[in-house]
Amino acid sequence: MAGMPRVSAEYLAARRRHILAAAARRFVRDGFHQTSIQDVIDEAGLSPGAVYRYFRSKDEIILAISLEAVGAVQEVVREALETHRPLAELVADLPRAIAGLDHADDRMRLAVQAWGEALRNPDLARAMREGVEGVRAALRERVVMGQRDGDVAGRVDPDAAAQALLALVQGFILQRAWNPELPARFYGSGAGDVVAGLLSV
Repeated sequence: MAGMPRVSAEYLAARRRHILAAAARRFVRDGFHQTSIQDVIDEAGLSPGAVYRYFRSKDEIILAISLEAVGAVQEVVREALETHRPLAELVADLPRAIAGLDHADDRMRLAVQAWGEALRNPDLARAMREGVEGVRAALRERVVMGQRDGDVAGRVDPDAAAQALLALVQGFILQRAWNPELPARFYGSGAGDVVAGLLSV
C-alpha cells in the first residue's frame, strides 16, 4: 500500500537473529524437545505471527540453531588450521580456540544436541555432514602439509589421520558439554601429546 514504510533487510535479519537467540537460550536450558514453539515466542517477547513470519515450525528453528552452533565451531577450527605450525602444536591449541568463541559453552551444548537431532532429521544430517566434511578435508590437508614439512611421518595415511583428528575435536565438544569445568588447555595438552606420539616421525 502506498505510504507504508518499507521494512529493511537489516531489520528483518536482526529480527530473525533475535528469534534465534531467544530459541537458543531455551534450547540450552530445556533441550530441543522440551521446548515448545510457544516457549520460543514467549522468550522472544513477540507475537506468534511475528515468529511464524520467519519460521514455519519449531523444526525450522532447530535446523537454523543447529547449523549456526555447529557452523561457528567448524569455522574457528578451519581458521586455526590455516596457521602454519607443527600439527601437534596446532591440535593442542584447538580446544582453546573453540572455548574462546562467544557463548562457547552454549554453542557446544547446542552442537551436541544437534548431533542427536541429526539422527532423526535428514535435512539436518545432510547439512551437518557437508560441514563436517569441510573440517575433515582441512585436517587432511594439514596432515599432508605436516608430511611435507617433516613433522608427520610419511607412513601416516592422511585420510585415516584426519578422521581420528576430527574425533579429537568432537570429543572436546562432547566432554565440555557434559562438564563445562573441563579446562581447554588440559584437554588440548593431552590431545597434542597423542598426536605427537602417533603421527610424528
